[in-house]
Amino acid sequence: MPGYTAAMPSQQCANASLADISICTHGSAKTAKRAGDMLRYSNKHPLQNTQLTRIRVYIAPFFAECLGTTLFVLLGAGANLTFTINTRTAQSAWMSNAFGCGFGLMLGVCVTGGISGSILNPVVAVVFALYRQLPWIRVPIYILAEFIGAFIGAILAYVCFAHSLDAFDGYNRQITSPYGTAGSFGSFPRPFISNGAAFLSQAVGAGMLIFGIFAITDPINFPSRSTTPVAVGLLLTGIAISLGYPAGFPYNAALDLGSRCAAAIWYGREVFTFHQSYTWVPVVASFAGGICAATAYQMFIVTERSLIVVVGSDNGNDFDSEERPEYTSSLSLH
Repeated sequence: MPGYTAAMPSQQCANASLADISICTHGSAKTAKRAGDMLRYSNKHPLQNTQLTRIRVYIAPFFAECLGTTLFVLLGAGANLTFTINTRTAQSAWMSNAFGCGFGLMLGVCVTGGISGSILNPVVAVVFALYRQLPWIRVPIYILAEFIGAFIGAILAYVCFAHSLDAFDGYNRQITSPYGTAGSFGSFPRPFISNGAAFLSQAVGAGMLIFGIFAITDPINFPSRSTTPVAVGLLLTGIAISLGYPAGFPYNAALDLGSRCAAAIWYGREVFTFHQSYTWVPVVASFAGGICAATAYQMFIVTERSLIVVVGSDNGNDFDSEERPEYTSSLSLH
């Protein structure tokens, strides 16, 4: 499983010589080269085989997901607050937030891609477990880490802007109105948007995000792995600009809930009950839209390509392991 086994190779492969790498990696030249690079790096930077080291290796993906989501939320919320305070209105900050979230996601993927695969989204974790061989045991661990990371990121953003917010709203934290800033820490629909319309907007946006991520991590559609962070960041920015106006653009249950829980410390419990208890909408809609989009990609894109391979190569047997595309279960660069 690319992106995961590479981050934590087995003890057998870790102790192997360069000549044995091809055996450890099942004969794939691409994977063998990757493992060889890892082995050379480990020889230059050896770690003692202690209990503490083993614990660090096992918990590294959890902390990577937490850190990546923290960076994601910090940059997104910070961009939103900066624009809101500078323009003296909270009604038009969504465009700035779109770029801030895009850059935040790009940074999160860059920082954590080689450790956890840069999932950074519960919906991505679920659909990658369904269709991209991410182990299911990691899904709840990643979701918890992402929730904690979003909470920490929102706290950091608020602390950085606390005094600026005091000058902006006169010490009166508000959810809506021209001086409302709670939208920097969670999605809130426009007053004239019903929960049903907001659900549709969130589901379509999340579906577009997952469809785009599946295409970007598909080596046939998008073979250049080194540009993955930029592509994913621009993908989120484009969707946010195009579809984010009616109800925001979290498309991420952990980001919305974690940030909202942090916002409740200063804005009160109304952040959960506002707009007819809107809180459930972005959570359920993101999963509904994301799973539908992932299923559609597997059915109409991957299946079609597989049929072409089967028809053109006698059930695919004419292709050796080095010619077959290596599907990834992560957004990592490896």
